[in-house]
Formats: sequence, structure tokens, C-alpha cells
Amino acid sequence: MDIERVFALHKFFSCRRYPAPLDDILDHLDISKNTFHIARNFMCDVLGAPIKNQRGLGYFYDLQEDETYELPGLWFSGKEIVSLAILEQLNETLQPEVIKQLLQPISERLKQLLQKQNITQQDWQNRIKVASQWQRLCEPEHFANVAHALLTRQQLEIDYWHWRTGATNKRIISPQRLIYYRDNWYLDAWCHQKQALRTFLLDAIRQANQLEFTAVSIEAKQLDAHVMPGYGIFSGQVQGIAQLKFSAKISRRVSRESWHPNQLSEWTDAGEYLLSIPYSDTRELVRDILHFGSDIEVLTPETLRHEIKHELEITLKKYV
Repeated sequence: MDIERVFALHKFFSCRRYPAPLDDILDHLDISKNTFHIARNFMCDVLGAPIKNQRGLGYFYDLQEDETYELPGLWFSGKEIVSLAILEQLNETLQPEVIKQLLQPISERLKQLLQKQNITQQDWQNRIKVASQWQRLCEPEHFANVAHALLTRQQLEIDYWHWRTGATNKRIISPQRLIYYRDNWYLDAWCHQKQALRTFLLDAIRQANQLEFTAVSIEAKQLDAHVMPGYGIFSGQVQGIAQLKFSAKISRRVSRESWHPNQLSEWTDAGEYLLSIPYSDTRELVRDILHFGSDIEVLTPETLRHEIKHELEITLKKYV
């Protein structure tokens, strides 16, 4: 039996409460009368679908007002299966290994569904690739402990490594939200030592022990306010608006990128792209600006211009 036909027929009947003439069904699904009856018999006899024919009016799902019917098992259309294959490729890029282990049963079922669509495992694994860049590995055990405490709303005691100084210190935190950003994992948490929200690098957690105390819960709006106002992952209130000018040769490409939800943009007569974005911390913003080399110029504020100039001067000295 063609799964596509069954799925399409189920979707057709599920959207209607009244009988549909056979000609309308055949026209809508672009199938023959023989194909319809084969699919209908399979759905009724094997899947228990309540398809009825009301003489003179047509076919419909015979259900009470508050009843619904769902196909048993895991059913997807061909396009949805391909979408799942892409999701599977994304899963392969995630760290740590515990995520892959949790999704393994779904992966096995997906392989079976793809085979029924005549798509081999080699095809979808070799022809769909998701490339990660600058991914830092975090310990699977620490990730599992953090995720468990996050979902069960328990406090954590962590040993946190500061990459700038090399020092490690203990923190008591109430985990709030895990974020996968630019191929790396971050944890928004309430720090009981600082009495404030902080964002922690998951790969910098050297130990994570769940405590018996219930975690402090922060409202979603406050969490969003912690990370969303300024550019990138760095939290805090907006400190300024950066106005950037891109050269005409890369402006069309950059104009399709989203740097911040509240960004503003315009074009110059020379075909240059002007982008204005709020920022709360310049560290990540400076790195992204330097990435574009001579194809970008910071117009304002002056403090950010000086910071970029300083970084370029230090870099230039390495090549003199």
C-alpha cells in the first residue's frame, strides 16, 4: 500500500465533517477510482478508519462531534520524511553524545521510513551535510546533569572554569534555559552568589552536582530581557547602537542576513548597505566586524570605531 495515498486521504477526511462526492476526492488527490478504493479498503480493514459512504452525498469519516481519528503508528508524507532526514543530519552535529543516544530510537524508525520512499541511508547521509564551525566539546555527563536539573527544577553546584584567567570556582546556580548558539551550548541560570542572571559556557563546566534544593524560577520575559536586547549571546542592557556600512560588492549578501531582531537597515546611492544594531557588549560584535575585513566600516559610535582601530593596529604589528 502506498503510504502517500493513505496519508493524503486521511488528511482530506480529517479536514471535513460532511460527505465529499467521489469525483471531488479523485480530483483533489489526483488519483483514479481504483486507487481510491484500494486505499479506502486498506484504511478501513487494516487501520480501522471510520470511512463511510452516504449514498448520493459521498464519503466521510463517521465520527461523533467530539471524536477524532488518527492513523496508528508513525506516519509521515514523503516531504516530511525528507525534512526529518535533514533534522537527523542536524542531530549528528550536536554535542554531547547524550542527545544522539536519546534520539536513537527515532533515528532507527526514520531509516525504515526513508527506505520505503526508495531513499537509501547512504543517499541522505552523503548528500545532506551540516557543517559545524568552532564547536567546543562539553562533557556528556555534565550536560546530562545540567539538563536533568533544568527540567526537574533543582539547583546545581558547579565548578566553573574561567578561560581568561584559567581559574576555577564553585557556584550554586538555578538553571533556567539551555541555548544552542553558533554550534555551542550555553546555560542561562540564576547565580546565587551574584544574586543575578548569568550565562555560562557549558564546555567550561568542570563538575555539575544536583542539589536537593528547588531551583529559583525566573519568568520567560525576564530571561529574554537578559539575552535579547543586545547583540549576540552576551547579556545586559543596551549600551549603544552600532551603525555599520558594508561595501557594495558584499552588500546584497549581507542584506539577507539577520544580525539582531531589532536591526534597522537602508541603502546608499552607491549600493552600500547600512546596518544599525543594538549591542550590550562589544566582544562578539568586534569579532564579527573584523571578520569582514576591508568590506565593512563602523560609522558610529566613535568608541566602537576606536576599539576596531586598536585591534587592527595590534594585528598589523604582528606582520611588520
